[in-house]
Amino acid sequence: MSTRAGVDPRPAGDGPVLEARAVRKVFRTFERAPGLRGLIKNFVARDHVDIAALDGVDLRVERGESVGLIGANGAGKTTLVKILAGIVPASSGEARLLGRDSFDLRDAEKRRLALVMGQKSQLWWDLPPIDSFRLLKEIYGVSDADFGERLNRFASMLEVEDRLKIQLRQLSLGQRMKMEIIGAFLHSPEVVFLDEPTIGLDLISRETIRRFLIGLSEERAATFVLTSHDLEDIEETCRRIVVLDQGKVAFDGGLTDLSRRVTGKRAVEVHVHPGARIDEVALAAELSGFGAEVSGRSAGSLTVLVSADRLAALVPRLFTLLDVKDLSVERQPLEHLIREIYRRGVDGPAGGAV
Repeated sequence: MSTRAGVDPRPAGDGPVLEARAVRKVFRTFERAPGLRGLIKNFVARDHVDIAALDGVDLRVERGESVGLIGANGAGKTTLVKILAGIVPASSGEARLLGRDSFDLRDAEKRRLALVMGQKSQLWWDLPPIDSFRLLKEIYGVSDADFGERLNRFASMLEVEDRLKIQLRQLSLGQRMKMEIIGAFLHSPEVVFLDEPTIGLDLISRETIRRFLIGLSEERAATFVLTSHDLEDIEETCRRIVVLDQGKVAFDGGLTDLSRRVTGKRAVEVHVHPGARIDEVALAAELSGFGAEVSGRSAGSLTVLVSADRLAALVPRLFTLLDVKDLSVERQPLEHLIREIYRRGVDGPAGGAV
């Protein structure tokens, strides 16, 4: 990344890019007693209520990781992003970004991060995006060569080359969000926070944005923190999942580990050759020896559920039991796993057994 001085401020080192230690954030709100008496009382002494949006969050993100933050409304996702990005301070605990207190960042650190919020804009509403991008170019000290190359490539990847000179307010929601993402990446940030970047977008726009994020993640090894209610966003773009529940970390790990800890089952979908005969009784007896069972059946295929630790032993046996045409091991859908977390609970940030 170019700076005004032409020097890359990124330090060498292998420390975490983001770190939260026992982070707690409390918001204070006031309650008014009902009726005229309550109205008068508020002028003298108001009753207040403290609401803990985050309650002792620990998180460590290494360079190049892509982390998906998941949680119900009010779980603390956006609050955690704002604290890590240095927008709001933590009530207690410690949050660090690029080795420095997140709420005390210098210009050198700020130039190395970007924040995209699905319901807020960093671009100027009454200007065409190209003019906003030129202003951002000057703010971040991006060279003419880098600016031209990145703008052309990003606009092509997001399929908005013909919309750069149209006033932002005249663009569709999907086109505006694509412009926001271009603006966030023009200065080649090292850390990127994306808070609900696909909210309200159509299927094609969401898929285009996902491809863009995956491509840049692989190309630049940037660190991504993504929050989304669209679980496909998380599944396709993030290798690590952090589930927040009522301000606490309910799970922190990979999708496969989440599936194993919550359900312990993997689904094996087997397609047999046309006309192949299946002895249901014999198959059930064989599967029982692996602790497995048939969970679904359709013409030419069946689904077998088996514990993750018995999967490797079962798959070769299926080829001897059935006239297999094709076989695939399916993950539990992410939304099912998250539902199980809230229903049954997973202890601790490491996602202990339930």
